[in-house]
Amino acid sequence: MKKLNKYVTNPDTCIIIPKYDEYGDLLSIVIEIERVFLVNMRPIEIINFSLLNHASSYRGATDGAKYLLGNTTMTPIMISEKQSIYCFPTMSPLNNNCVWLFLGQYKNHKYVNKKRVEVLFKNDHSIVLDVSQKSFEKKLQKAYRLKDRIDKQGQEEVDIDELSKVTICRDPESNSYIVMD
Repeated sequence: MKKLNKYVTNPDTCIIIPKYDEYGDLLSIVIEIERVFLVNMRPIEIINFSLLNHASSYRGATDGAKYLLGNTTMTPIMISEKQSIYCFPTMSPLNNNCVWLFLGQYKNHKYVNKKRVEVLFKNDHSIVLDVSQKSFEKKLQKAYRLKDRIDKQGQEEVDIDELSKVTICRDPESNSYIVMD
C-alpha cells in the first residue's frame, strides 16, 4: 500500500476508511478503483482538503447541502460538480470511526445482519460496514437527492426574446439602476 502525506479525492475514489497507526494517530485508508493508499490525514481532513482544492470548504459544502435538502444531519457533500464527486458519511463526521463513501463508484449494497451492510463498488470490490441497512439507505438516498438537485439546477429554460426586450440603465439622480421594458 502506497503511503501519501496528502490526498485529493477524484472520480476514482471509492471510500475513505479511518485507521489508527501503531502510535495511535488517526490516518486514512483510501480505496480507488485500482489503487489503495494509506494517507497521513484523518478522513475529515481529506474531505476538507479536497473541498479546498475545488475552491470550497467543508462548512460551505454542508451549508449548501443543508439549504438544498433541508436542515439535516450527517449531510452528504458535493466535492466537485464538474467531476461529479459526491460523498456521504456513515456516521457523524466528528466521530473518528466515520467512513466516507463516494457515489461515483458505488454499485449496490446488501444486508449482512441487523447492524451491518455490505457495499459493492463498480470494480466489484466490497466492504462490510458497521451501519444498519435502513440507516445506510437513508444516507445513500440523501446523497442521491443532493446530486439530483444540483444536476437539475441551471436546466431551466430562459426565454431569450423576453430578456432582449429589457433595457437596464443607470439613473443619475438616485445613483442606482432601473429596468425599462
